[in-house]
Amino acid sequence: MFNCNGLIVSQLIDADPDLILNLHKNFSFIENVRIYNGNILFWEKHYFMIIASLRRYRCKIPISFTMEKLEGELLKLFNFIDSKMENALFRFQFIKNLKQTSFIISLSDTNPIKIGIENYQVDLYKEILMYSHSLSNMSKTNSDLRLIASMYAIENGLDDVIFLNDQKKITETLNGSIFLLESNQIQTPSLHCGCQDYVLRQVFLEWIKKNIKEYDVLEKEINPFELQKSEEIFIISLEKGLQCITNYKKSTYLKDKGLIILEKFTSFLN
Repeated sequence: MFNCNGLIVSQLIDADPDLILNLHKNFSFIENVRIYNGNILFWEKHYFMIIASLRRYRCKIPISFTMEKLEGELLKLFNFIDSKMENALFRFQFIKNLKQTSFIISLSDTNPIKIGIENYQVDLYKEILMYSHSLSNMSKTNSDLRLIASMYAIENGLDDVIFLNDQKKITETLNGSIFLLESNQIQTPSLHCGCQDYVLRQVFLEWIKKNIKEYDVLEKEINPFELQKSEEIFIISLEKGLQCITNYKKSTYLKDKGLIILEKFTSFLN
């Protein structure tokens, strides 16, 4: 099922033909929004992210695109499909054309946000660099790179890969935002390194700075050599959940301090 500019259809072929034509011809970007324990998670932050993205991509923003209106369109689809779904993922796609900005919303069932503690092998992806510029933090920018990197991970038996920017600094992983824990510091790449400005990243940084006082949280440039110096590494993702990294090259990592932090954050989300 889809919500196409307010019209619920069972398949895209039933939508307005002009909308589908624009979808294939024109620029679009996606904001993923989560239903968690029956509620839309961090909708206000997602909404401001959407509006900021529309402005940066020079899309026309209809007067009707208020926070309440767009939330209502999400809930319209949610209630039409199954309002009893506890955990689901909205795919909110905005399509630009010269006359107006349109949207298509789809909804899929997903797992609860949980902490992954199983073996999780990562490595650097160095074949193509992630260039850091004014649009690097947007969801659309590195979509082709992510597709190629996902194939690289599969071919090499990896669970994830870590991207480098054009300065050979860490940006993020294929599956989410990366955090390195060493002694009393938690480090994560700053936005100017080229990582995506995920809503969950924003929320986690705000939460940890306020609630976990025993660590200094640093948003900075991170050299790949610091991966092997770290005691623990974890990633967070709205889609994939929270994941402890266990292996990078010949290094193995603990899951002690990071696990405690992620458990507290999961309780906060609940």
